[in-house]
Amino acid sequence: MKLTFLGANRNVTGSRYCLEANGKRVMVDYGLVQERDHLSRNWETCPNGADSLHALVVTHAHIDHIGLIPKLVADGFRGKILASRPTVALADVMLKDSAKIQAEDAKYKQRRHRKEGRTGPHPPSALYTAKDVEKALQLFRGVDYRVPTEIAPGIIVTWHDAGHILGSASLEVLVREAGRERTIIFSGDLGQHDKPLIHDPTYFRHADYVVMESTYGDRDHEAFGNVEEQLEVIVNQTIKRGGNVVIPVFAVERAQEMMYFLSRLVHKNRIPEVPVFLDSPMAYDVTNIFRRFTSWLDDETVRAIETDEPPLHFPGLSLTRTVDESKSINHCKQPCIIMAPAGMCNAGRIKHHLRSNISRPESTILFVGFQAVGTLGRRLVDGEKEVRIHGREYRVGARIEQVFGMSGHADRTGLLQWLNHFEQPPRKVFLTHGEEHAAIALKKSIETRFGFDVSIPEYGTEHEFNDEGPTLVDGSRPNAVSLSRRPTSTAIDVETNGEAIVEPVSVNEIFSASPEDPDLEFLDSSTRRPVSFLHEDPWRVLRIQSDLIQGIEVMTRALEGRRRAVAVFGSARLPESDPSYQLAHQTCQLLGERGIAIITGGGPGIMEAGNRGARDAGSPSIGLNIELPHEQTLNPYCDTSYTCRYFFVRKMMFAKYSGGFLIFPGGFGTFDEFFESLTLIQTKKLAQFPVGLVGSEFWGPLVDWLRNVVREKGCIDDSDLQQFKVMDDPHQICEWLDQVVT
Repeated sequence: MKLTFLGANRNVTGSRYCLEANGKRVMVDYGLVQERDHLSRNWETCPNGADSLHALVVTHAHIDHIGLIPKLVADGFRGKILASRPTVALADVMLKDSAKIQAEDAKYKQRRHRKEGRTGPHPPSALYTAKDVEKALQLFRGVDYRVPTEIAPGIIVTWHDAGHILGSASLEVLVREAGRERTIIFSGDLGQHDKPLIHDPTYFRHADYVVMESTYGDRDHEAFGNVEEQLEVIVNQTIKRGGNVVIPVFAVERAQEMMYFLSRLVHKNRIPEVPVFLDSPMAYDVTNIFRRFTSWLDDETVRAIETDEPPLHFPGLSLTRTVDESKSINHCKQPCIIMAPAGMCNAGRIKHHLRSNISRPESTILFVGFQAVGTLGRRLVDGEKEVRIHGREYRVGARIEQVFGMSGHADRTGLLQWLNHFEQPPRKVFLTHGEEHAAIALKKSIETRFGFDVSIPEYGTEHEFNDEGPTLVDGSRPNAVSLSRRPTSTAIDVETNGEAIVEPVSVNEIFSASPEDPDLEFLDSSTRRPVSFLHEDPWRVLRIQSDLIQGIEVMTRALEGRRRAVAVFGSARLPESDPSYQLAHQTCQLLGERGIAIITGGGPGIMEAGNRGARDAGSPSIGLNIELPHEQTLNPYCDTSYTCRYFFVRKMMFAKYSGGFLIFPGGFGTFDEFFESLTLIQTKKLAQFPVGLVGSEFWGPLVDWLRNVVREKGCIDDSDLQQFKVMDDPHQICEWLDQVVT
């Protein structure tokens, strides 16, 4: 049982850890290094050998945690990549954008090096390509919070909300080997309490070992008033001077948080209505991901989404996609607000906006997040008067400002509070993901306050878990806890230093199995009286309309004017080795080669096989998922996906956009699709609508029963049954659908 530290050791970016047990190797995160002094690590092959890894588990979707995954796959990794479901969706966007940025930067470096007649320390080429990203995305699998998952023999991982970004996780890793049992907690990036959009971080009672971030281990976040007030002052002062506010943002979370705060200021008329540009082609996709996973957001955000002042839309906001649109921003004749990635100014479109504004005294460069040592953002924050951008030196004339309180990371007090919930000292705490001085300062604080054994590993350090004795984890009660801030009538307790009393409770007490959502009342009708579905909740009609409109928008864009599409249904439980899975994959690939788009429920099993076949054929692969308390995992082969809130909206999408149904073997859900098709055909809602039943051994007895029993009773006609075809051969299926799907 061994852990090797392969990144973010005495620096912040490039998180990588290799856990070995029972002859298997599992990697935790595989991030891109962004500090200039350590960039050479990005070009190195996996120290343990990519093809020797059994699996990769991911804490969250920031590039310094996932940015090298496509390179790992290109180097030979073929195992599964597991992450929370929102992280899987965000990784799709982040990695594709990363490959594009790298390609653009590589071309620019090649031109600059030729012009200057020199070579750089690293090849002027991208670390990986868009094709490498596609191969990597096929290996991703989504998991839910609080669901233990065995990822390798004797290694069980449970994801818990870390409160950092949407889908971020702390990992509770249980390792069993040679009769010993150890629990390792990987904190991931820990968030602050009471942040917009997302839940607070999870805490733990026990651990044998803790691998903990230390980004802000040497300081607390400065209290300069709340974020809205700081932002209001800076924006109004800059606009009054006639300048632009340029804000480097991370495309995930920080961009949405800035939209949230700016929307509140605009709606309350606290800043003038000036153009606000979010210059990132990722913005639309990321915002849609937030909408898909509303059940993963905090209650306040969900309520705001349903109001007339939605947090991610406001007057003056423009989302730019193309390079020409981005360039046109610099020709804006009036003061404006420009947000663009990357958050540390190390790459992306923000560099072009800095070139246009960095020397203008009337403009403001506003930083809203952490700036790692060696990055352009850090040099500006540290007050350098000249900086190099795209090979040219620029005088810094613009005002450099920071908004405090927006950090996605817990500060020193927050990190110590997180450790304070351990009911007994872990055997050892490893501090990572922090600059050396921050980690050293946090080590001293932990040793002084708690007396824990703390280590700050060097890059490449190995630690053998060879200690004796039983595990420190009490398996008789839940190990993960969340904070419930409850009012108290007692006087201030000197032991709490004047802070509100905080009681730990089980995560399962905070997150019940069935969230109190009026749209999910049909899941537990026993506890509710009959109500009017549309009149009890006046917002429900608007949510239905929104669900339908967004679905239509996604489907229209995905099909790009195509009229030929087939909806595929079948069991979500069939593995890749099942003959029905293989048949669905082959059939949908053949259909895709004929230019027919494939639409599925977006889940695993037959749906995954259908989407996979379409992608292999280069045809549109679309997944229409459904939002439930325990949603099925979206498979990684959906090129386009939309998560419907309402079942009947999804049914409408299948019927509206497909020219036929193809139903493979399955359970109750599959039979539901079959009988609903029959009902729609009977009522002439789907007149002349072809339905293929694949697998005569499975479907034959049912069709015979309909023909010999139900038809004899006069409940259905021959004309109804003629719409169904029971078939086995994928080539015959495709020939038939090619003729009847118009």
